[in-house]
Amino acid sequence: MPSNPFTDPQWASRTVDAIDRIVAFVRDRTTRPAVAIVRGLIFGSMAIVGAIFVVIVLVIGGIRALHSLLDIWWSRDTAVWASYLIIGGVFCVIGMLLMRRRHPQD
Repeated sequence: MPSNPFTDPQWASRTVDAIDRIVAFVRDRTTRPAVAIVRGLIFGSMAIVGAIFVVIVLVIGGIRALHSLLDIWWSRDTAVWASYLIIGGVFCVIGMLLMRRRHPQD
């Protein structure tokens, strides 16, 4: 009887190979895509948080640089409110340009 496990010396290795193939198949279909999706979400969120941090630091640096630049000609108080007015105007212009580019959902 070739299918009898007690007389077939290759039965154990074939059984282990079959189980290994089934486990590898299930892992390839379930675990690998899940790991890829989670990695994408984690690294994507880290990149977004990093980009937001860089933008905020650049805006703060620009405001401070504008304070220092306007401090040359005006008093400190006038330079502060003038720099806020200039940066606010720049953001308003950027916002208006972006609003013109949007498409209505009609």
